Amino acid sequence: MEWDPTQFFRDDHTTHPFALLILNQPINERAFRVLRKHANLIICADGGANRFYDMMKTHDQESTDLPNLIIGDLDSIAPSVRAHYSNLGVTVIEDEDQNSTDFTKCLNYLRDHVGEVISPPSSSSSPGSSEGAVKGGETKLDVLIMGGLGGRVDQAFSQIHHLFLMTRSFAAASSGRKEEAVGNLYLISEESITFILRPGENVIWTPGTNRPDLRDQGTGMGPGTESFLLEENVGIVPLTGPARITTRGLEWDVEDWRTEIGGRLSTSNHIRSEVITVECAVPVLFTVELASRLKRAR
Repeated sequence: MEWDPTQFFRDDHTTHPFALLILNQPINERAFRVLRKHANLIICADGGANRFYDMMKTHDQESTDLPNLIIGDLDSIAPSVRAHYSNLGVTVIEDEDQNSTDFTKCLNYLRDHVGEVISPPSSSSSPGSSEGAVKGGETKLDVLIMGGLGGRVDQAFSQIHHLFLMTRSFAAASSGRKEEAVGNLYLISEESITFILRPGENVIWTPGTNRPDLRDQGTGMGPGTESFLLEENVGIVPLTGPARITTRGLEWDVEDWRTEIGGRLSTSNHIRSEVITVECAVPVLFTVELASRLKRAR
């Protein structure tokens, strides 16, 4: 399994098609402003529309910079925000299913409409008609989830829980069919990119990391420049019980190393290569720090 979490931030690279999913959490606006340039679709999960509206209103863009879709049971979106976007032609879908979260409702919608998002029938009318909607005929739609992990602890665990559940669900669905499907899920929080590694060998591309060898060997990519995409800090966290991991490309690599909550954890390790490999027999969480210029402003 290959992962390229920085591809969505790189202007010199054709990304996989992806959707931006806005949750009802503080938005990392610095990351959002870069990511939106390449996104096929912007979808708000219920109260995420309030967050999006407030962000745009700060820049007097609330009537010109719009999401493509708003989905949820609509118990959190402010009536004034719902009316504002409805009047401007934004599609608002009410899903009253109380057995799923607004997060899940949005992911399920994307799963059912991948083809429309990737290859819209009309660039002028499709909700997926944002710039660069068709990219290389890809049939997988990655989803970048804009959500904070720095607030309430229970909500942070809930996001990781749903990230794990939906990654597992979409991975199983994709393996059994050839048509369009949701691909990888990435959580973009205040300071990090987080995703769930699959069992087996995971290859993670990390170009543009603020590593000591790049800072100190005359590359011109010194601290404070606009070149870096990631800082060097990573963590690998087991989610379903004890796990054994083998890593390559980190400062402190391990071989068949047992990790578990209450035991040893791989946190605050450092990237030392442009390609990291992690082998595991069960899913584990991988998180890497965003470069300072892409972190949420305080």
